[in-house]
Amino acid sequence: MNSIYKLIMMVGAIALLFASCEDEFGPRKESIPVVESATVTPANFTFGDSITLTAKVTDPATMLSSMNYTVVSEGRVIASGEIPLIGDDYDVKHAIFVPLLENQADNADVQVNLVARNVLKGSVSHEIIALTGTRPVYSQLYLVADDGTVAVLKPQSAEKDKFEGTDLTLETSLQFKIAEKLTTDNSIDYGGAVFGNVNGKIAMIDEKGESAFVYTADADYTKTFSFDNFVLSVATAGGTLGPDDFALSAFGSQDFNNETFRTNKRELEKGKTYSLFGKLADAANIYNPDFFERTAVNKVKFLGETGEYTIYYNPVRKNIIVGVDNPSYPDYLLACGWGLGYPTNVTSAEIAAVYPGHQRTHTDWGFGHIMNYVLLRKIDDGIFQGTFYTPGDNDHYAGFKPFENTGWANEKKAGEFTFTGEQIIKGDNNWEIPNGENDPVVESTNYRFTVNLNEKTVNIEKITL
Repeated sequence: MNSIYKLIMMVGAIALLFASCEDEFGPRKESIPVVESATVTPANFTFGDSITLTAKVTDPATMLSSMNYTVVSEGRVIASGEIPLIGDDYDVKHAIFVPLLENQADNADVQVNLVARNVLKGSVSHEIIALTGTRPVYSQLYLVADDGTVAVLKPQSAEKDKFEGTDLTLETSLQFKIAEKLTTDNSIDYGGAVFGNVNGKIAMIDEKGESAFVYTADADYTKTFSFDNFVLSVATAGGTLGPDDFALSAFGSQDFNNETFRTNKRELEKGKTYSLFGKLADAANIYNPDFFERTAVNKVKFLGETGEYTIYYNPVRKNIIVGVDNPSYPDYLLACGWGLGYPTNVTSAEIAAVYPGHQRTHTDWGFGHIMNYVLLRKIDDGIFQGTFYTPGDNDHYAGFKPFENTGWANEKKAGEFTFTGEQIIKGDNNWEIPNGENDPVVESTNYRFTVNLNEKTVNIEKITL
């Protein structure tokens, strides 16, 4: 009896299982899907663009499951994927990105292979042929380094698939992407072709793709960058720094006020032009305009007197300032107090994201380090110039005073001077930009102070950098 009872229970369970499957998928009869139509548009396309697959798939008895596709050219699978199908009658419209692969021939035959399946694993294959893929033609490309540096890669007349940038001043270690188009702010426009790293090789990527990497050995900087768009490879050549060149390879590292600076102590010559390399040539960097004139993106002319200086580069603030040992009158005035900062176009929010609590202004009462005070350089006998960001973004207040040396010598009280130009300074002792309830809010921006000790005047003007 027990054996008969177990047999009856087993048969009932199997019946319930089949019934539940029928409830979920409908009647289960052996069948295969039917691809009633399938086309790709455009039939003639460019590698690196998208094509549109349009198809109609039905099944006479069973629910559809999926459609797999492969795009094939010259025996290689260029693209593949799976499209979910629903019901027993489904209209497919799906965009397929067809990348450019290495060694891809021009005007190549392309076919799209389809496999449609139902829930019972019945399947049917279908081919779309008479498709042609052509190689893209670029008028020029852009090398975009991860540090924001951009270089133009021009096509070579002898070989249209080779692009090259020359006379570059890039770092020896480069993380980069190669782009067909840029936006107005020099970032990558992913509406065009973009190349980066895919499994250790150069390949087409989208906005989620990784940067590629290259290292220029036995060099101080990368001078030439070449991209072969046929084999999808890059090559570089380097150069050696000369005595008039600025590059971070010659810089050390020091911390001031809990911020990290790259520093280099060296002789600078008045009126000499120096070449900038790597990150120091970034167009976003602000070179202290009281000491440097930027004559090109990768060149600066030194305005100070010939002598030994320390160059300070702050990679977060993106500014370059200079300091001297024991600065003093008659060559310099030193302004310390609250609410001054060396010029930078990096916002206080961006600075605070790396150095919490810090902002564009950074001075204090004291001369302990380069961030406590700012220098005003002598531009003529008894006349000094300093360009600073002021007042602070957080409180729109500044209160400072120039001195003749780090020993607090001969303070220059505000009441001793007549102020012309921008009327932002008040007070008889400290030079104040007040922020009282009845005081106007002074714009926080870059101002140039010209202090004339001979005539006891101070002219203040806004400066755009």
